[in-house]
This record gives sequence, C-alpha cells and structure tokens, in this order.
Amino acid sequence: MAWTYALHDLAAAIGVEALKDNPAFSAVSTDSRSMPPKAVFFALSGERFDGNNFVPQAFEKGAVAAVTSRPCEGGPCLVVENVLAALQQFAAWHRRRFDIPIIAITGSCGKTSTKDFTAALLSTRYRVVKTQGNLNNDIGCPLSLLQIDDATEAAIIEMGANHMGEIASLCAIAQPTESMITMVAPSHLEGFGSIANIAKAKGEIAEALPPDGVFYVNADDNWCIRIAEAYEGRKVRVGTQGDVRIEACEFAEDGLLELRIAPVGTLRLPLLCRAHAMNVALAVAVGLEHGIGLRHGECDNPRYYEEPLQAACAKASRFKAVSINNLLILDDSYNANPASMTAALETLSERPASRRFAVLGDMLELGPTAESLHRDMGTLAGELGIDHVYARGEFAQAVVEAAQQAGALDARVIQDHEDMARTVAETAPSNSVVLVKGSRGMQMERVITALQNAPESTSELR
Repeated sequence: MAWTYALHDLAAAIGVEALKDNPAFSAVSTDSRSMPPKAVFFALSGERFDGNNFVPQAFEKGAVAAVTSRPCEGGPCLVVENVLAALQQFAAWHRRRFDIPIIAITGSCGKTSTKDFTAALLSTRYRVVKTQGNLNNDIGCPLSLLQIDDATEAAIIEMGANHMGEIASLCAIAQPTESMITMVAPSHLEGFGSIANIAKAKGEIAEALPPDGVFYVNADDNWCIRIAEAYEGRKVRVGTQGDVRIEACEFAEDGLLELRIAPVGTLRLPLLCRAHAMNVALAVAVGLEHGIGLRHGECDNPRYYEEPLQAACAKASRFKAVSINNLLILDDSYNANPASMTAALETLSERPASRRFAVLGDMLELGPTAESLHRDMGTLAGELGIDHVYARGEFAQAVVEAAQQAGALDARVIQDHEDMARTVAETAPSNSVVLVKGSRGMQMERVITALQNAPESTSELR
C-alpha cells in the first residue's frame, strides 16, 4: 500500500474520539502473526476466537495502533463497538478519496475467473487492484479496497453472498461504478430458499450502481436479463446475442478452446471448460468499454485480448488437468454447485478417453432441494456416457441410483477418500480421464493426493 494516514484520520473515519497518540500508518492487518510495517491491527473476533486477545502480540510484531472492542494493553487502541464495522467504515472512507472505475463482480459460478480475466485485460493499460484469491466477503471486500492508492487507475472487486442483503452491504462499502453478474443458478439455497431469492440477492449489485454506471448483462441467462430490465443506466449485453457476442466455442485439435467473440475475433485459450466462454466474454466486454485494443472505435487485433488472457488462464481457472500414473485427472475439487457440476460433467464427457470416471462429493448448502439436485447430477452423468460414477456424502446414494438408471456402467457409493482413489487406481485402464469434484467441505482434493500415492494402474480395458 502506498497511502499514509494519521491515527486521527482513522478515528474520524470510524466515528470515535481521537487519542493523544497520533502515529502515521500506511497499512492495516487482521492477522497479529504477520504485521506489515506501520500497520494498524484490526482485532476481529469470531465464534471461536476473540481478536482482542491477540492485540499484545500485534504490538510485539510492530503494530503502531489497534482497533479493538475493549481496552487493551501494548499501544494506542481505538475502542469501538464492532471492529468489523469499523474496518468497513474505514475502507468506505478510503474508497471515496479515489475517482476511479470500481468494477464489482458477483455470480453463482465463475466470478473469481471472470475477475482475473478482467484484471488481466485492464492491466494492459491501467494500474489495477483486484480482489486477491476469492476474498469476497465482508472482510475481504474492505481489505481489497484498502489496496487502492494514488497510483491505482481501476479496481475489480469480487463479491460473494449466502444471504439477502450481503451484496448490498458490500456495495455500500465499495460504491461500484460498473458491475456484472456472471450467472444465476442454485447455490447456497439453505440461506436463500429459492433461485428467485438468489436472483434478487445478486441483483443488489445492479441496484447499487449510479445512474451513469455500466451493467454488463449475461444475455443468455433469463434471471440476469430480468435484473437488467430494472436498471435504467447503460447496459452492455453479452452472450450468443448482444453487444459482445459469443459466435463460436470449440476445442481445437491441440486442446485449446477457440472462442470467436465479436467484435474482437478468435481467441485461442488454454481452458478446459466451455462454461468459461461467458466469463471470458464478460471480461472482453469490460475491456472494450475501457478501450483495450481499440483504434478508431474498432478492435484491430485480437492479440490485444488473447495474449493477456492466455497468461491469466493458468491462474484464473481452478479447473486443472494433471497426469497421474497414465491417468488424466480433471481437478475441479475446490467447490461445487449444480451449475458448475453440470459444466464439469460435460467437460469430462468431451475428453477423449479409454474410460471416463466421475468421482464426486456432495454439493452442499442446497437445502430441501438437495436430494433432487443430486439425482439430476447422477442422471446427467449417465446420459453423458460417463462410464464410472463414484460418489460420497449424504446424497451419494441418490447420485448412484440415478446414474445407474441413466445407463452408467459402474456406479458406486464409496464414502472414504482413500477407497475412492484405490478403486480408481485398480479399475481405470491407461488413458482414462478422471473428474474429481465436490463442495469445499467434502475435501475431494484428498482423493487426488491418494491417487498420487497409489501404484500405477494395471487394469486392462475389456
């Protein structure tokens, strides 16, 4: 960070009385174990920890001051009722100092990838700040905004939500000038209750825009179209129809995904999944809006887009391919919901293989519809011709029964990660493709670790 404030500035920003001490600071931290130079420590607390207990450690590590919810020893402390609210107030105060584009991104799937693609394009022309990783909640959003400094020319802020009003709260802090929703699909249904409520919650990102803002519309998603209809400002429609059009999406013989996006041209990108086409197109729409590669109003060379996007692909997509013991593993183990699971199964079905294996963990937080949605995934796997479907979790039996009914050759409930890996290693002939996917809480990455430690498959294709 390249900004500097006095502690009196912070006190004014969060509405507390200033102290006699008035040290300068140029960073904030919520981790007492690692304090940047001249940092203020925000003593956040949670269900299982009290950040106030770590204030002495923060001062020992070099903190110049702390924001706490009770008086603490070790150095100057600004005492507030709610430390998280104070962090958010300070971030909002800081953001208001900068007249730059703030692009907010949310969606049921693809928001992190879209954020990274967008940042890669804008970084060819501007100094860009972006959300790091997927730190897209009520803590990550203010910390991302506090990366902005006098050299920053644009910021891209990812926003996640699992309940109503959360996006609105984040937008009140970030005050976006542009925004987008990558897609609306069943996710966090325990918190939202219905997909209509999900759409309403995501729509808060459009409602927060100023009248002269820009809303990028996924024109292939009916929910996004409805949300856009309520926004009276400028809209850029993206999809198979619209201002930025996906005209073709095919895998080339060399495995690259070839996207023809008008008005840019053909982009050849190292992506495994067709579902990324919309994420790329939304990023391209932002690039066009900000003049990337334009001369006389036209994009004269798709390489202005292809080269930065190629560089971003390896970092942007959590969907990875890795070879283990003559098997191609499609590692999409980071998280799952019905939309991302559908895309992953479709990707598996398209890969050339001697056999195809879907090794699946439950999709979590789907509420009363969970069993039905898991049956849908089992049915899809069978209909797509996935040979082997192995499932674990509360709804594994529903997945397996549906896959069997839809024609899968081998569908089993296997609750143990190591047993899953052992079964794949013993069953899969060389040149098989194995998809590993499930929600974060299912820890499906453990299957991949076990496969790496398993002996090479000796199975013969029969």
